[in-house]
Amino acid sequence: GCVETVISGPALERYYEGLTSQKLSLEEIVEKSTQNEKAALLTLDRLYRYFGQAISNVINILDPDLIVLGGGVSNIIDLPRSGLEYARKWVFTDSLQTRIVSNTLGDSAGVYGAAMLVK
Repeated sequence: GCVETVISGPALERYYEGLTSQKLSLEEIVEKSTQNEKAALLTLDRLYRYFGQAISNVINILDPDLIVLGGGVSNIIDLPRSGLEYARKWVFTDSLQTRIVSNTLGDSAGVYGAAMLVK
């Protein structure tokens, strides 16, 4: 299925709510994970696991040197490292060289790109 239905911010918020009956934002869930709250940790593990599976498909097909993440979920500091650890289970090589980084422009990267096209 579509990756966004599983690892987008709203999907993760719904997953957490299903575990706890609490409606929290993704930022609040991430904060609770720093306090070792079990449902928050399970929610982030779900993100890392499904992200790892999805990104391993990209790596297996395209073999990129670098993947730059964008969007709200990419603001989760541990996503590149933890996601890549899960991806190692599904890539076809034992020497995974692809780097995964979060963009440096934040959620406004698309706006900057559109502005550059107008010039």
